[in-house]
Amino acid sequence: MSYFFIINPESGLRKDIIPLIDSVFAPEKINYKISFSREKGHVRELSQKAVIEGFQTIVAVGGDGTIREAAEPLIGKKNILGIIPCGSGNGLARNLFIPMDIRKSAEGLLAWGVRKIDAALANGNPFFCASGMGIDAEIAKRFNRRKGRRGILPYFYHSAGAFLKYKPRKMLLSITQAEYEYRPFIISVLNGRQYGGGAVIAPNARLDDGILNVTVVKHISFLRALRMTPDLFNGSLLRHSDVVETFTAKTLEIRCEKETPYHLDGEDFVCDGAVKFAVLPKMLNVKAP
Repeated sequence: MSYFFIINPESGLRKDIIPLIDSVFAPEKINYKISFSREKGHVRELSQKAVIEGFQTIVAVGGDGTIREAAEPLIGKKNILGIIPCGSGNGLARNLFIPMDIRKSAEGLLAWGVRKIDAALANGNPFFCASGMGIDAEIAKRFNRRKGRRGILPYFYHSAGAFLKYKPRKMLLSITQAEYEYRPFIISVLNGRQYGGGAVIAPNARLDDGILNVTVVKHISFLRALRMTPDLFNGSLLRHSDVVETFTAKTLEIRCEKETPYHLDGEDFVCDGAVKFAVLPKMLNVKAP
């Protein structure tokens, strides 16, 4: 087995990440290579290069944005995605029960088997964990444009700022030959159970079931959001049935105002009037417990 490590230096990395990788892989006399990404889109290029060069496992060392770019060229291929989580939320790693301790996650790459998980598309762009429109997309946009340190605390800071200025927009959800109109707090389309940081927004979702889970949280007050926050993190969000609705589907569409932001695994995009979602069952190989 050969490994190609793609390190995003903008992630919350430990300074000893290269010596740590060397300490795990060099004694095993395994063929491995380490590269650093330089800018947005470069991780994808490096992953494509690694596939062409014959590396079997491409390891994303970073957060969900890094993982998303590294995984895209691997959809439908025999190559395997590995993850060393070094981001602010680490959503996909958490969904896969990969340890947040980077030494344990590096050692796991030598010990774990391979799982097949679903990929998802939004207007042709892939995501693997979660997407959303509403307050979470506003937060992603703010967080991705900030300057300064990464981590969960800056994320909560930007969350509070986005909430205070958030104005819900009209959205039409077309799913299973029915249509629903909302001005939501959040419409999330998920492949996995949770966002990064442990926020479980679709408790019944699975990464390999060939289905997308949709969670709609209707517009709520700041105080109601605070009261619901513990249930978001303990997996009990769905008990708030007066303001939470859920759906499952293989395809769906959300129509919205132009310039409405949405995110794919934390990377922000802008809606041109509609976002069409679809699932690609078991199209990505991943090393995980």
